[in-house]
Amino acid sequence: MWHIKVPATAANLGSGFDTLGLALSLSLDVWFSEAKEVSISVRGEGQGIVPEGPDNLVWRTAATLYREVSGKPIPPGRVTVKSRIPLARGLGSSAAAIVAGLTLANTLLPKRLSREELLAIATRLEGHPDNVAAAIYGGFILAWDDQGAIRVQNYPAPDLRCLLLIPDYRVSTEDARRVLPASVPIQDAVFNAQRLALWIDAVNRRDWSHLRQAGEDRLHQPYRQKLVAGMGPLIEAALSHGAAFSALSGSGPTILSLVPSERAMEVAQALTRAALEVIPGAFQLHDVTPSSFGAECVLDSWQWRRGGSRRRLQLGPGAWH
Repeated sequence: MWHIKVPATAANLGSGFDTLGLALSLSLDVWFSEAKEVSISVRGEGQGIVPEGPDNLVWRTAATLYREVSGKPIPPGRVTVKSRIPLARGLGSSAAAIVAGLTLANTLLPKRLSREELLAIATRLEGHPDNVAAAIYGGFILAWDDQGAIRVQNYPAPDLRCLLLIPDYRVSTEDARRVLPASVPIQDAVFNAQRLALWIDAVNRRDWSHLRQAGEDRLHQPYRQKLVAGMGPLIEAALSHGAAFSALSGSGPTILSLVPSERAMEVAQALTRAALEVIPGAFQLHDVTPSSFGAECVLDSWQWRRGGSRRRLQLGPGAWH
């Protein structure tokens, strides 16, 4: 039996619209064992909503890639999908499903594709690279388009706690993109470029003192406020009580705050108080960590560490963390 594990991801991270991504310790897990017929079961987040047939995004992605590369149908089997990633909350649920499907197909192919090839396919399917790149590589990523080729610079994840304030309503990526303008004033573009540079400086030097400014944005968050109730007050509540960073996660409605461990309880309490005032309905608060691991596939109970004799199967060339 193969076990595939893909992290949730937070994209944009304030100033890095369609550019920055961060892997999180929430995950989507897929188990696959060959059988005479295909059977798919969904557990956890999405149970009762996500299809359990050929239209299941994990299986559909896997079957498509396998046929495109090999010219043959993917071997049938029993598939169990168990997700801890809430749907349509800005935490990369669709990106995780796409990457899980690509990983499954790549595991079964006679000749595996590289991570770079899988990233290109995932970006084409998802429409933008930030979530899928973080899901594949793990850690903190900077992604950019180089004349049609997607490039990624991978950095260690920030050593901060991650508080996720998740409202109990959905914001679709399509709706969140529909509210964005076709063009922005040049001063807003410069504003974001300056703050994106702060993000890269911070992860290079492991200095989180300027992350508050790195989270400031004029390209997408101001336009999405109408879709995310209380976004401004929630971000301000986190920052004013000790968070190093707070911003919309992806297209929302989740608010992601990066917090030093010693301030996590204070920030969590402040977010809860603010959420009770501004969110119309229920919400969840998750205390997780950034993840250094991207997508991986393990056969049964095999374990691997760098330099060991056993190994985890990879998406492509290069060693995992």
